[in-house]
Amino acid sequence: MTKSVELINQLFEEKAEYWSIDDIKIDYLSERIYLKLESVIQQEIQKTYITFKEVLSFYVHQEADIETFRLNERKYDDPNLLSEISYHPNGFGHIKIESLEKELKEIESINSKTNFYFQVNNKDCFFIEANAICINDEEFNNLITASNSLKKPY
Repeated sequence: MTKSVELINQLFEEKAEYWSIDDIKIDYLSERIYLKLESVIQQEIQKTYITFKEVLSFYVHQEADIETFRLNERKYDDPNLLSEISYHPNGFGHIKIESLEKELKEIESINSKTNFYFQVNNKDCFFIEANAICINDEEFNNLITASNSLKKPY
């Protein structure tokens, strides 16, 4: 597991002038989130493909007071810089949802220990709990538990 941590962090710490999100796809049915990133390294455009697999939970924190990244309102030419991305093998922290509706208090019983974090435009925070990740051709599995021990819905 330590080797995976070092390799993932090394791939995330690639020396790029910037990482721009070219595309993001959330596939709930296959439990995957896809990121297509572009960066400039020594005046060459490089593409990086990140696939979060076996996604157990996904949260987005957006400040209400600032204009934020909206997945369903993103235009082709909108700037979406990946400000930060990191892997936390022991969990980034526990995410707990606070309901905005008095009638929907059941949602507050949901919590998870996310292990991936990325930020867009220095303001919108994305938290992902995933058991596997693929960065270009590098695949890392069983980051939380053995894949066969995860329960699949029927």
